[in-house]
Amino acid sequence: SLFVGLAALALTAAGLGTSADANSALGLDAADAKNRPVSKVITLLKDMLKQLEKEAEDDEAIYDKLACWCTTNDKQKTKAITDAETKIADLTIKIEELTAGSARLNTEIKNHEKEVAGNQASLDQATALRQKQLAEFNAEEKDLLESISALKAAVTVLSKHHGGAMLQLPRGRMLGVATTLQHEMQKHASLLQGVLSPSERRAAQAFVQAPEDYFDATPTFKQSYAPQSGEIFGILKQMKETFESNLSESQKEEMANQKAYEDLKAAKE
Repeated sequence: SLFVGLAALALTAAGLGTSADANSALGLDAADAKNRPVSKVITLLKDMLKQLEKEAEDDEAIYDKLACWCTTNDKQKTKAITDAETKIADLTIKIEELTAGSARLNTEIKNHEKEVAGNQASLDQATALRQKQLAEFNAEEKDLLESISALKAAVTVLSKHHGGAMLQLPRGRMLGVATTLQHEMQKHASLLQGVLSPSERRAAQAFVQAPEDYFDATPTFKQSYAPQSGEIFGILKQMKETFESNLSESQKEEMANQKAYEDLKAAKE
């Protein structure tokens, strides 16, 4: 180093001076030589040289350590940067994948929401229709049950006075049967279309218009009234069976409608 070179130069100069002094004063003893100022300077310079050399060695060792640390740290930092860049690249790819996945899920959600809305609309329509069907069935069932009950009572009355005994039927009951027949034929005119023949309709009309004639006839005409009473009995019975059959079909249809609604509801929910 610079300080080591200066110290060495000083020692060289001091050594030259010592040789000149030795030539001019050979008679001086060695003890006096040690106490000379030049000798002290030389000793001091030597000590400084040793100290500087030691410090130079220490500086070199420190330099080596720092150089090693820098090299190692540089490698570590370079690796860390490379790893970070790789991680960033991986995360970028992952973000792109997640973004695409999010977009796909958003589209699916919207499609599902539309499907749910459509299903709900269909279910609401089906529910409204089911309520309408049920209300109509309940009304029809109630009406048919009442009609069947009334016709059953009329059939029961006539069955006790069938044939010649028809003339012995009390007037009030006869009028009740006629009223029932007229009421049910009017109320269920569309249902009875094609069920009663024209002749049966004429007989029913004649009975409704003058039921009391069955009581005014003389015994001579009993035989002629027997077929007429049997015809009225048959008409009432046929009407009752028609209503019962229609009620059974309506009940089956109601069960089918309810099942269809439940299946639709299960599919849409």
